[in-house]
Amino acid sequence: MRHWRRVLLVGGGLLVVDVSCSEPEQAAEEQRARGAALYDMHCVACHGGATGGSISDIPPPHNAEGHTWHHPDCDLIDFTLDGLPPREGYPVMPGFGNQLTAEEVEAILAHIKTWWEPEQRAAQATATEQLCD
Repeated sequence: MRHWRRVLLVGGGLLVVDVSCSEPEQAAEEQRARGAALYDMHCVACHGGATGGSISDIPPPHNAEGHTWHHPDCDLIDFTLDGLPPREGYPVMPGFGNQLTAEEVEAILAHIKTWWEPEQRAAQATATEQLCD
């Protein structure tokens, strides 16, 4: 378990507080950080970052302005690893299965989910629960 020390100024004096970060929280934060680095290496050039874009952009942004959150995790992982076939009006999305593992794609998803509104995260979590094994 990681401990952080916070120093607060209270009533003219200093108060030192130990703040603990639980192991699951720490693991989730490490996964998101890993996902951010992987996203920057493999995704940002086409899909952009945390802001900007619209739902009609091609390729779509993965932030709250896009539609990524409409898809369950299992589909997003498959799309990323296997790519998407050519479709009229859309560029080909190459598969990254020879560059990324499923765990790495899950880390990328953990990162981009931080860009979504709480309602979008909840809807996407429900779709994942209902549609993925």
